[in-house]
Amino acid sequence: MNSKTIVVIALSSLFMTAPYAASQENASIEVSYTASTANFRQGGNSRPNRYILLANAHDSKFYSPMTEYLDSLQSTPEGDARYKEMARGAYLGGNIDKMPRRDGSYYIFKSADENKITSYDINGVEKYFYEEEIPAIDWELTDSTATILGYTCQMATADFRGRNWSVWFAPDVPVASGPWKLGGLPGLILKATDSSGLYDFEATGLQQTSRPMVPVYSAGDYEKTDRKEFLKAKRQFIDNPVSSINTQLSGVGISIGALGNEIKHKPRKEIDFIETDY
Repeated sequence: MNSKTIVVIALSSLFMTAPYAASQENASIEVSYTASTANFRQGGNSRPNRYILLANAHDSKFYSPMTEYLDSLQSTPEGDARYKEMARGAYLGGNIDKMPRRDGSYYIFKSADENKITSYDINGVEKYFYEEEIPAIDWELTDSTATILGYTCQMATADFRGRNWSVWFAPDVPVASGPWKLGGLPGLILKATDSSGLYDFEATGLQQTSRPMVPVYSAGDYEKTDRKEFLKAKRQFIDNPVSSINTQLSGVGISIGALGNEIKHKPRKEIDFIETDY
């Protein structure tokens, strides 16, 4: 019996007992994804980030492990001191590429029982979170198939918040979830790409796990907002970075001055967020 078959059988038994697992905060599966996103400064795609999906029958967490590691460091005085030491050492050593950097900015938690998605993200140096109902995406199933990680996947398409998505989901993996906010299909989404090619998620690994879905570190530092208001504010930041950064830093008496003149981004008509309906 190969490892794929073992995973399918184990997952099936886990999700058959879903009513008894509703209160658990541990995941049943862990999926690694590469996530390509738009490059707002140069156009096209940025380098792929690594994300992880932790999921069980009711809940899921989608996040960047590197971002979570750095956020965990900075959540304590000792860890923050270590983070600054790492950054200072890389800078003084001329190894800018080794500076500790967040590999993506957002965390997305889904709760099927509460029919809710909670997103945590940043805008410049400011942190925000917002809640929304899990969207009912109007998927259209197709006859196209592909093999991903040894699983036979079926293709589905849908228009979702300004972008046309093509996804491939694995019916053998009974998890109605996927990367980012995508989900709602009879199987786990292992690949998703939008028609512009700017946004793409592809699974690189899938395994059973009992890892806890740890809450966001320093969650109290995030200010509550609305999804569209957050996107509008983030777009304003991108379109007017110097003014926005100086406004955000004014409370601590810092200004980026003339250095900010080098910060330029593509206009919205060329490059936009993964959601464009704001």
